[in-house]
Amino acid sequence: MLIIKLGGSVITDKSRYKTFRRETTTKIVDVITDLGEELILVHGGGSFGHIMAKRYGFPGQVDSKNERGVAIIHNDMGSLDQKLVELFHKKNHDIFPISPSSFINGEKKNLEIFKLLVENHITPVTYGDVYFKSPDYVGIYSGDDLVLDLARVFKPERVIFISDIDGIFDKNPKLYQHAKLMKEVKSRANFENDTIDVTGGLGHKYEIMKQVKETGSEVFLLNGYFPDRIRSIGKKEFIGTVLI
Repeated sequence: MLIIKLGGSVITDKSRYKTFRRETTTKIVDVITDLGEELILVHGGGSFGHIMAKRYGFPGQVDSKNERGVAIIHNDMGSLDQKLVELFHKKNHDIFPISPSSFINGEKKNLEIFKLLVENHITPVTYGDVYFKSPDYVGIYSGDDLVLDLARVFKPERVIFISDIDGIFDKNPKLYQHAKLMKEVKSRANFENDTIDVTGGLGHKYEIMKQVKETGSEVFLLNGYFPDRIRSIGKKEFIGTVLI
């Protein structure tokens, strides 16, 4: 089994509200469906989630000033998910969308629906979204956190994080022209030292990746703008980062 996380930075333009990268995402979907493997799919929010979450101050307290934002973000994320589902359906791939609000209540999570779908050879797809952590507090259940929870339950052979970067670098590649891609990173490595750089939220993602690795799964990070790299995972020509 595979768990694949599609980063919001790949499937959307994070700088433009509700901008779906259809062509890029279609190419990724083509490769995923050709794998012919049992999988669970998770995707991020990108410009369908983060922009409005920031505007309305989530995660955080909910009141009369920002309560409308809960519905807006939830509906926007659902619309992004539907766009992705339609691409899979065009490839005749059976996929079933699951809103996080249907299986999380406060701190309690019920992942039984995922087990039921997998047993019936249907691909579950879920996504980061807002949810009520308490009656007056709205949290964000991120796609990366979802991946970790699912990995702990299903123990997949591989977990693949698809982002807009080639992998983990020794320096910030956006600042240093000669930054070197680290093809292997020890899962015990720490971003606080000088050998690994963390940019754009990669620190949290890396911590999640380390915890996923602890479940026994192989963990990979690769660039979704080059989806054929998914096919080369485990091969010498693979371009990306693997946690060891």
